[in-house]
Amino acid sequence: MKLKYHPLTLLLIALVMATACTPDGVDSTALVMEKYRARVADLTGNLVRDCQGDVLEEAIRRADSLLIDRARRMRRIEGRPPRPNRPGAPPTKELSEPLPLRPLFPFEIRFDTLLRDSLLLDSLQTDSISRGLLLDDY
Repeated sequence: MKLKYHPLTLLLIALVMATACTPDGVDSTALVMEKYRARVADLTGNLVRDCQGDVLEEAIRRADSLLIDRARRMRRIEGRPPRPNRPGAPPTKELSEPLPLRPLFPFEIRFDTLLRDSLLLDSLQTDSISRGLLLDDY
Protein backbone atom coordinates (compact mmCIF):
# COMPACT_ATOMS: atom_id res chain seq x y z
CA MET A 1 0.00 0.00 0.00
CA LYS A 2 1.41 3.30 -1.05
CA LEU A 3 0.65 6.62 0.66
CA LYS A 4 -1.09 9.21 -1.44
CA TYR A 5 0.69 12.13 0.30
CA HIS A 6 4.32 12.59 1.22
CA PRO A 7 4.98 12.40 5.04
CA LEU A 8 6.70 15.79 5.02
CA THR A 9 3.59 17.33 3.48
CA LEU A 10 1.40 15.77 6.18
CA LEU A 11 3.73 17.14 8.86
CA LEU A 12 3.61 20.61 7.33
CA ILE A 13 -0.20 20.53 7.17
CA ALA A 14 -0.40 19.40 10.83
CA LEU A 15 1.97 22.22 11.88
CA VAL A 16 -0.11 24.82 10.03
CA MET A 17 -3.31 23.51 11.62
CA ALA A 18 -1.77 23.56 15.11
CA THR A 19 -0.61 27.15 14.77
CA ALA A 20 -3.92 28.24 13.24
CA CYS A 21 -5.80 27.31 16.43
CA THR A 22 -4.17 29.99 18.55
CA PRO A 23 -6.38 32.92 19.58
CA ASP A 24 -6.22 35.93 17.33
CA GLY A 25 -6.28 38.59 20.04
CA VAL A 26 -2.97 38.05 21.86
CA ASP A 27 -2.38 40.89 24.30
CA SER A 28 1.29 41.69 23.89
CA THR A 29 1.37 44.24 26.73
CA ALA A 30 0.10 41.62 29.19
CA LEU A 31 2.79 39.17 28.04
CA VAL A 32 5.46 41.85 28.32
CA MET A 33 4.28 42.86 31.79
CA GLU A 34 4.18 39.22 32.90
CA LYS A 35 7.73 38.65 31.68
CA TYR A 36 8.79 41.96 33.24
CA ARG A 37 7.32 41.02 36.62
CA ALA A 38 8.93 37.57 36.48
CA ARG A 39 12.32 39.07 35.62
CA VAL A 40 12.04 41.72 38.35
CA ALA A 41 11.09 39.02 40.87
CA ASP A 42 14.09 36.90 39.80
CA LEU A 43 16.49 39.84 40.01
CA THR A 44 15.08 40.93 43.38
CA GLY A 45 15.38 37.38 44.71
CA ASN A 46 18.97 37.16 43.48
CA LEU A 47 19.82 40.52 45.05
CA VAL A 48 18.26 39.61 48.40
CA ARG A 49 19.97 36.21 48.39
CA ASP A 50 23.36 37.78 47.59
CA CYS A 51 22.85 40.47 50.25
CA GLN A 52 21.88 37.91 52.89
CA GLY A 53 24.89 35.82 51.93
CA ASP A 54 27.21 38.82 52.28
CA VAL A 55 25.72 39.72 55.67
CA LEU A 56 26.05 36.14 56.87
CA GLU A 57 29.67 35.91 55.70
CA GLU A 58 30.54 39.19 57.43
CA ALA A 59 28.83 38.06 60.65
CA ILE A 60 30.72 34.75 60.58
CA ARG A 61 33.99 36.60 59.93
CA ARG A 62 33.41 38.97 62.85
CA ALA A 63 32.36 36.19 65.20
CA ASP A 64 35.41 34.15 64.25
CA SER A 65 37.73 37.12 64.72
CA LEU A 66 36.19 37.85 68.13
CA LEU A 67 36.64 34.24 69.20
CA ILE A 68 40.23 34.19 67.94
CA ASP A 69 40.99 37.47 69.72
CA ARG A 70 39.49 36.16 72.96
CA ALA A 71 41.48 32.94 72.69
CA ARG A 72 44.71 34.93 72.16
CA ARG A 73 43.98 37.13 75.20
CA MET A 74 43.19 34.09 77.34
CA ARG A 75 46.42 32.41 76.24
CA ARG A 76 48.40 35.55 77.16
CA ILE A 77 47.05 35.67 80.71
CA GLU A 78 46.87 31.92 81.24
CA GLY A 79 48.85 30.76 84.28
CA ARG A 80 49.49 34.27 85.61
CA PRO A 81 48.68 35.00 89.21
CA PRO A 82 46.00 37.63 89.87
CA ARG A 83 47.11 41.22 90.01
CA PRO A 84 47.97 42.34 93.56
CA ASN A 85 46.19 45.27 95.16
CA ARG A 86 47.98 48.56 95.71
CA PRO A 87 49.77 48.87 99.01
CA GLY A 88 47.65 50.75 101.53
CA ALA A 89 44.46 50.46 99.47
CA PRO A 90 41.35 49.48 101.40
CA PRO A 91 40.15 45.94 100.81
CA THR A 92 37.41 45.49 98.23
CA LYS A 93 33.94 45.25 99.65
CA GLU A 94 31.92 42.20 98.78
CA LEU A 95 28.22 41.67 99.24
CA SER A 96 27.15 39.17 101.85
CA GLU A 97 24.41 37.90 99.53
CA PRO A 98 23.45 38.80 95.96
CA LEU A 99 20.86 41.49 95.45
CA PRO A 100 17.49 40.32 94.12
CA LEU A 101 16.56 41.39 90.61
CA ARG A 102 13.54 43.61 90.30
CA PRO A 103 12.08 45.65 87.45
CA LEU A 104 13.35 49.15 86.87
CA PHE A 105 9.82 50.56 86.80
CA PRO A 106 7.03 49.17 88.97
CA PHE A 107 4.08 47.37 87.42
CA GLU A 108 1.73 50.31 87.89
CA ILE A 109 3.88 52.69 85.85
CA ARG A 110 4.51 50.24 83.02
CA PHE A 111 0.90 49.29 82.38
CA ASP A 112 -1.14 52.28 83.57
CA THR A 113 -1.06 54.61 80.56
CA LEU A 114 -2.61 57.58 82.36
CA LEU A 115 -0.03 57.43 85.15
CA ARG A 116 2.80 56.96 82.65
CA ASP A 117 1.67 59.97 80.56
CA SER A 118 1.26 62.06 83.70
CA LEU A 119 4.78 61.21 84.85
CA LEU A 120 6.12 62.04 81.39
CA LEU A 121 4.43 65.45 81.35
CA ASP A 122 5.65 66.16 84.89
CA SER A 123 9.22 65.28 83.91
CA LEU A 124 9.02 67.47 80.79
CA GLN A 125 7.66 70.38 82.82
CA THR A 126 10.38 69.93 85.47
CA ASP A 127 13.02 69.83 82.76
CA SER A 128 11.60 72.99 81.16
CA ILE A 129 11.59 74.79 84.51
CA SER A 130 15.18 73.81 85.24
CA ARG A 131 16.26 75.09 81.83
CA GLY A 132 14.33 78.31 82.30
CA LEU A 133 12.16 77.67 79.26
CA LEU A 134 8.83 77.80 81.07
CA LEU A 135 7.61 81.19 82.27
CA ASP A 136 5.53 81.33 85.40
CA ASP A 137 2.23 83.14 84.84
CA TYR A 138 1.45 83.61 88.50
